[in-house]
Amino acid sequence: QNGRHLSRDLRMQVHTLRSIGWTHKEIANKLKCSVSQVQYTLTGPVTPKKRKGRPGKLSEDRVDELVLFVTGSREGRRMTYLELSMYFSEWDVSDSAIRRALTKRGFRRRVALKKCPISEQNRRKRLEWAQMHVHWTEEQWGRVLWTDETWVTPGRHRKTWVTRRPGEELDPTCLVDRIQRMRGWMFWGCFYGGKLGQGIFWEKDWGKITSASYTSHVTPVIEGMMRLVWEEHGEVPIFQQDNAPSHTADATLADLAQRGRDFLGEMGIVPMDWPPFSPDLNPIETLWNIMKDKIGRVLPENQNVSYDRLRQVVKEAWESITEEDLWGLIRTMRQRCLDVIAANGMHTKW
Repeated sequence: QNGRHLSRDLRMQVHTLRSIGWTHKEIANKLKCSVSQVQYTLTGPVTPKKRKGRPGKLSEDRVDELVLFVTGSREGRRMTYLELSMYFSEWDVSDSAIRRALTKRGFRRRVALKKCPISEQNRRKRLEWAQMHVHWTEEQWGRVLWTDETWVTPGRHRKTWVTRRPGEELDPTCLVDRIQRMRGWMFWGCFYGGKLGQGIFWEKDWGKITSASYTSHVTPVIEGMMRLVWEEHGEVPIFQQDNAPSHTADATLADLAQRGRDFLGEMGIVPMDWPPFSPDLNPIETLWNIMKDKIGRVLPENQNVSYDRLRQVVKEAWESITEEDLWGLIRTMRQRCLDVIAANGMHTKW
């Protein structure tokens, strides 16, 4: 069967199977048609009224209404062309007409990006933070000690593009292996200006990242890095970390406050105010992409490599980050703030 219309006999079978409790997918498999054809068939009677003449075209006013509906909610954005034609059934137009109308207005079906959810309260916090820091100089940003964790694995961490012809999608040379339980490692790192800090492998016997484990293994490194900057440059770094529970726990903040008092004063180490759900404002997130690209070039496939081999490759990738790489990231901070302001505190491209 071509298109979305089934023969009368198949339509009768669809309605019969559905009436006895079969799912859409089970019916489609049984009758060798698509799930969308089953769904469409069940929206009307077994013998639909015959259409008079050619399917109608959408007027500009209706296209305006269609665009307003699609762009007005997540539900509208996610509906297929067939679902839209069924929703606006009184227009008596096909899914192809819906597709052509939206295509002329510049719309295409694309994969949705995954971003952190931003509430109204967090939107305001992000916007206020960007407005407060947008005029910082490169020198000021260079005084920040940037920190973060990431999960590292072998293989490519970006989408894999291949050059192929239609029908070659299942050719072995066009496939990426899917590993059910890919071996990976949590890695913590930091940098200050053009200086790369220590990277820490989160050892398996340390357990989950909690306030207790974070203060046992990470905050001593933070203190050491800040002390090194103080001794070498005679200035106090601005300590940055995100709002992960292990970072903001009272025990963690108390531990940081006890550290470095001999050169930082009574307050000890105090993290800078950081807006929630804002990885796009942290340049170290882009640093992870650089590092993982390097890992992917050495271990291009999702191989089940040993932890020792993965540790070695990750360490080499981290230590290959250059001073130029780090200053390049720092120079993006003004644009990151500008983009958050332009987005009124919502998501950005970063």
